[in-house]
Amino acid sequence: MSEPPKLLEPPSPRLLRALLEGFGAFTSPRRLLLDLSPQQATARPAGLPHSPAEVVAHLNFWLEWVLEVIAGEPPRPVPHAAEGWPEVRPEGWEALRDRFLKNLETAAAFDETVLGQPLLEQEWLGWEKHTVGSALADMAVHQAHHLGQLVTLRQLLGAWPPEGGGLTW
Repeated sequence: MSEPPKLLEPPSPRLLRALLEGFGAFTSPRRLLLDLSPQQATARPAGLPHSPAEVVAHLNFWLEWVLEVIAGEPPRPVPHAAEGWPEVRPEGWEALRDRFLKNLETAAAFDETVLGQPLLEQEWLGWEKHTVGSALADMAVHQAHHLGQLVTLRQLLGAWPPEGGGLTW
C-alpha cells in the first residue's frame, strides 16, 4: 500500500488574509474593483482577450471551485479552460464583483484548525496534496497574477488609479 502524500503546509490565518485582501505594494481587490462602472468593467481594450469583469469572473470561478471543495462538495471537473472564463455583461458586473469580494471574505476567515485540514481525502489531479490553507494560498497566488492584469487593464481604460489611490509606477 502506498504512503499518503505529504500535505503542503498551510499559511497562518493572518498571512492568508493579507495575501487574499492585499497588503504592501498590492492594491486590495476591494479598492481595485469597487469604483469600476459596469461599462468600464466590461470594456475590452483593443487587442486583448478579456475585460476586467471577465478576469474577475475567472478569479471567482476558481475561488468558488475551491470553496465548494472545502465545503465537502466533490471536485467539479473542468474539461476546458474556456469554462473558467465566463462572459460578463454590464448588468451582471456589480453582482459578480460583490460575490467575488464576499467569497474572498469567506476564504480569509478560516482559522488554523480548518486551514490545516486536508483539502481532499482521495487522489484528484494533485489536489490531494493540499491542505485547505495551501489550496487557498494557491488561489491567492493565482489572484495576484490576475490582479496585476487588472491594474494594466485599468490603465489602458484610463481608469487608474482607483478611488483611494494605488501605486502608479
